[in-house]
Amino acid sequence: MQSEGRPSHPTSGRPGRLQAAEESETNRLGLVACHLWPFIGLVTGTLPLLWIGIVVFWSLRKERSPFVDDQGRELMNVLLTLLLLVVIPIIGWAGLIVWVPVFLVNSIRGAIAAGHNEYFRYPLVIRFIT
Repeated sequence: MQSEGRPSHPTSGRPGRLQAAEESETNRLGLVACHLWPFIGLVTGTLPLLWIGIVVFWSLRKERSPFVDDQGRELMNVLLTLLLLVVIPIIGWAGLIVWVPVFLVNSIRGAIAAGHNEYFRYPLVIRFIT
């Protein structure tokens, strides 16, 4: 298990995948939950409020784990892209028709990757935070 002060360095995992060296079970399960936030929100009826959990988890854990920091920034980019598409009328709303199904499928892929300590990038996302 990784010591709290030592950063984990990415290693090569499955072919074509970058993998975090060692990650705590808490971080992995937290990231799996963060990637699955739209499904959790649909089941519980709290979809608009779930961004708070992602922000809190990321801000509390990002200093201890480069993996959590990277995936937290990726999830924040997803949320900001979604916000932009919702706010821009006509073009943004038409883009949502394509973007939402792609996002839902990739949130499952992201959760699986987080469960394997693998870095994941969502397609069709604007990288506001790098």
